[in-house]
Amino acid sequence: MTSTLSTLPKNKIPSSILHLCIGLLMMLGNLSAQNFKQVNVSYKLNGKDASNTIYIPQYSGEIQPPVRGVMQNVSGPLKSFAHKSQVAMIARLDEGRGFSKALLAAAAKASNQPEIEFAGAIVQGISKGGRAAADWAAANQARAIAVILDHSAIWRMDFPKRVSGVPMYFNATHADLFQNIDRRKSHFGWCAAAFNAKQPCTAVIDITEKGGHGGRGTTTLTAIWLEEVMNFRVPANIPVGRAYKLIDVNPSSVGGYVSAKLSQKGKRTFHDKVKITAKMSGSTWWIPGPKSAAMYLEWVRSNGGSVEKDESDQIKNAPIFLDLPPELRRAAESIEAEKWSQAYAALKKNKNQEDHFAKTLVNKVNTQVEGHLALLDKQKSVGDVYGVYANFQKYSKSYKGIPAYDEVLKSYASFFKAEENKAQLKLGREFHSIINRMNKMKRASEAGLEVLEKFANDHTETVHGKAAKKAFEKISEDSSLKQSAESYYLSIAGQD
Repeated sequence: MTSTLSTLPKNKIPSSILHLCIGLLMMLGNLSAQNFKQVNVSYKLNGKDASNTIYIPQYSGEIQPPVRGVMQNVSGPLKSFAHKSQVAMIARLDEGRGFSKALLAAAAKASNQPEIEFAGAIVQGISKGGRAAADWAAANQARAIAVILDHSAIWRMDFPKRVSGVPMYFNATHADLFQNIDRRKSHFGWCAAAFNAKQPCTAVIDITEKGGHGGRGTTTLTAIWLEEVMNFRVPANIPVGRAYKLIDVNPSSVGGYVSAKLSQKGKRTFHDKVKITAKMSGSTWWIPGPKSAAMYLEWVRSNGGSVEKDESDQIKNAPIFLDLPPELRRAAESIEAEKWSQAYAALKKNKNQEDHFAKTLVNKVNTQVEGHLALLDKQKSVGDVYGVYANFQKYSKSYKGIPAYDEVLKSYASFFKAEENKAQLKLGREFHSIINRMNKMKRASEAGLEVLEKFANDHTETVHGKAAKKAFEKISEDSSLKQSAESYYLSIAGQD
């Protein structure tokens, strides 16, 4: 553990990490480019030859974490979710709306990742396909992680089938009535009835204005919902190469709750008088965590509904770890809380350094530290001295105690004391301050632009003046533009 962190590369940092670390995304899936390894699979299905393709998420570092589930090949926010949550994607369904055991066993062998054979599946479908996905989940309850139903018609309250312990998500995407059915209303009624029968279920109305019948609509909320559901349904530390059980989700003991009414404007039904609470009493249905709850409320407002209570930040959602020794549990919890130095300390105390999950946690810490130091190098290379200083001010508590970080922090202590760097730091602070003030305005004011232009003219030969000139040009074209000061330094260096 010590040697790994003390030998971080100083001059050779992967560009994929540099770009991602600008946003300082903390989860493992966001610490490298969203790469997937393509593996072709041949197998027997019902006595006949079959073939398929599986896309396995890849991460930076030597240790690849195990695949925690599979789903249909997707794009956009759902693909980002798959990478972040260690979910492999499969090109074609081969068993109704799901995946056969034969396919997963063959994929495990072809990819040399034995855990895929025992992976659970996220199943989804549009219209009748959503009901077919629920049928597959009902027949394979032990293997179904979650069910996504997009714009599915509900002809009666007992169909689609309820699947105990398996979260279900209804997204009404169509702009108005289709086949003379108000699917928003039917989703509402079905989900409310299912929740009363202890089914973990969420119903939402998409914000797309012209949603069609054949699409998934806006999948951003679907992705966040799935991420939080995975925390409850799939152990974070799944075993490699042997079967394990998914965790039944009990809506009365985990997650949060939605209370809502239905209102209508013309042909469009929308959720109204919505309350998000951490208590189950009086609720209409379930929601898995604070992020999905917060975005759901954004959608409610966008669709014209009102919000009467918002306790989304009180909803608890965190990964579930099974049979972890105390050191690894502390390390995993510290990583989840973005306390990297505490995670490092706990991992150093771990007695079994060869444990696969321990190696995965070590890789998370190493990759995060590499990325953070790469960000500092990037900021320094483009002349954003104040950006480096502010970075230390904001994040040093999270990293102090990790040798590689401490070494860099020590070197910058003398760097900032040098007179020439003090001058650069002062100019950088002034430029950052101007941009921060302008970003708080709904639209840039003439007075704000005058201050920015004057700074650019007063310091034309410096990197700060050039960054200010670039900012002035861009904001003059679009007065509502909001970009960080860092982005303008990158822009003039040709690295935006």
